[in-house]
Amino acid sequence: MREQWNFLNNIKTRTLVRLSILFSVLVFFSINIIINNVFNSSRIDFTEKKLYSLSNSTIDLLKNLQEPIHIRLFVSGNLVKEVPQLSTYANRVETMLKTYSNISNGKISLEIIDPKPFSDYEDRAVGMGINSFTATEMSDALYFGLAATNSTTGQKNIPIFSPERETFLEYDLSSLISELSQIKKPVISIIDNLGLQADSRIGKPEQQILKQMREMFVVETVNENTNELNKNTKVLMIVHPKFLSDETLYMIDQWILNGGATLVFLDPYAETEISRQQGMPPMNPRSNLKKLLDTWGIKFDNKKAVLDSEFGFRISRNLNGRDIQVTNYPWLNIRGNGLNKNESVLSNLSTIVMTTAGSFESIDKKTSLEPIIVSSQNSGLGDAQKAGNPEGDPRDLLPNIKKDNQNLILAGWIKSPLNSSFKDKEETQILKSRNKSNILLVSDADMLMDRNWLTQRGAFANNGDFVLNVIEKMIGGSALSDLRGKSTSYRPFDKIIALEKIAEEKFLLEEQQLAEKLKGMEDKIRSLTQNNEDDIDILSPETIEAIDGFKAEMMSTRSQLRSVKFDLRRDVENLKKWVIAFNVAILPVIFAGLALIISFRRKKSSY
Repeated sequence: MREQWNFLNNIKTRTLVRLSILFSVLVFFSINIIINNVFNSSRIDFTEKKLYSLSNSTIDLLKNLQEPIHIRLFVSGNLVKEVPQLSTYANRVETMLKTYSNISNGKISLEIIDPKPFSDYEDRAVGMGINSFTATEMSDALYFGLAATNSTTGQKNIPIFSPERETFLEYDLSSLISELSQIKKPVISIIDNLGLQADSRIGKPEQQILKQMREMFVVETVNENTNELNKNTKVLMIVHPKFLSDETLYMIDQWILNGGATLVFLDPYAETEISRQQGMPPMNPRSNLKKLLDTWGIKFDNKKAVLDSEFGFRISRNLNGRDIQVTNYPWLNIRGNGLNKNESVLSNLSTIVMTTAGSFESIDKKTSLEPIIVSSQNSGLGDAQKAGNPEGDPRDLLPNIKKDNQNLILAGWIKSPLNSSFKDKEETQILKSRNKSNILLVSDADMLMDRNWLTQRGAFANNGDFVLNVIEKMIGGSALSDLRGKSTSYRPFDKIIALEKIAEEKFLLEEQQLAEKLKGMEDKIRSLTQNNEDDIDILSPETIEAIDGFKAEMMSTRSQLRSVKFDLRRDVENLKKWVIAFNVAILPVIFAGLALIISFRRKKSSY
């Protein structure tokens, strides 16, 4: 026994360490094998918007599927070898599809196919619209796409899984399944005076919002002078109405009183309309739905736009031959408290962009207007035409913002019963709605245009998500509402932007006060010298002394003005430096600390 003990004591510490490491490696791989086989669909998701976790909407969609769907995932066997950077993405797609199939209770069947070159499977992939690609000029064709079919003739595909859309994976898959599960798409009727549709005459493409709507619904554009809608219409969407005939207004009136869902986009200054006139004298860019709004008890001043010093966009504008960053008070980047998160259509969205938007106000106690998008309390109303001037200096609008610490309503629901605007019309069938109405009013139409929420790199605002969520809710579903907005790419440094706005606003107010002071002193000097402009020598010593005093005060005031600007700019720059230093240095510091701890423990164990 003593010999055995001595033998063990003679084993070097290094050998024990090596055995421990070997044992740890074996345990590590064993755990990973168990996790991969038992918990294949589970993962810990640390992303801000849970990009790697299935949403409740997807789970509900899958559990309530009535239509069987067959999914074929075409993925080349040598994909990982030829394009190793796709390895993780390919595994994620396969894992997510297996999870979809498991949750669907057998309604989704999954087939994973390797379309080898010159095989029948390759012909099938090509025939089902799957695109091929090559890693090199000499390599075989590779496939990484999906085709799905329902029990009838419905077929949808993802020709190729692009890494650029990885953050949209769940939305793309759930959207595809949702479309295939619908036996008949709902009809959305649109009265459009803004120009959402394509126009081949001037080379204008169809707006993305309309494209997304067509994927989920049957979209019918109706004439401004129409007096009837498709009998299968589920939602009426009215965009920038201006010269609607009484027949059309009557049709809308009766549609609403009969419980018809209505989405209305008004605008006090439609920049889109101004820009498409191409040098022509500007027409009236204001929406007009006054006859109906007056009856509903809703005030919408189509000559006033919301100016907001908190939600105003920071933009670059050429002023006096110099590009400078300024806050554009009528261009609103609405976020945080501006979006009612208790409202289902906004619960998963982060930002809405509006440009020269108006505001709504209920002026009838019988009409309930429930706000869902509002301005900040640092806002007020200003002249819409001045606010929309693309060549003007937005800073000139600041003194006109009359802040009364109230949130102006930018979008809101009307759900109360309403009266008809055509009580004297003989053929009126409905004079008053029996039940609650279903109307959403939005105070900006330009928000629907691509330039206000999209770039080539993706969405920087949730305007499109918002519209689809509203339509879906009006129809009575919410299959994809939790998914929209998950991958909005715009992530501003809110603290820095807020400080810049405070600095700008404070400086402008100081500047205005000091400018008025300078003007007053210049007027006094002018009044002292105006009678003796040609011969200053005849001025009395007292007058000369007074003039010199005013000039000295002017120099002091100008110096004070420069100092204010410098101090505020210094605060902003210091904050920027701190944020950059924090973001750049924090991770290296953490990893260095962990490395030191591990190194210390290893040395301690070796001893």
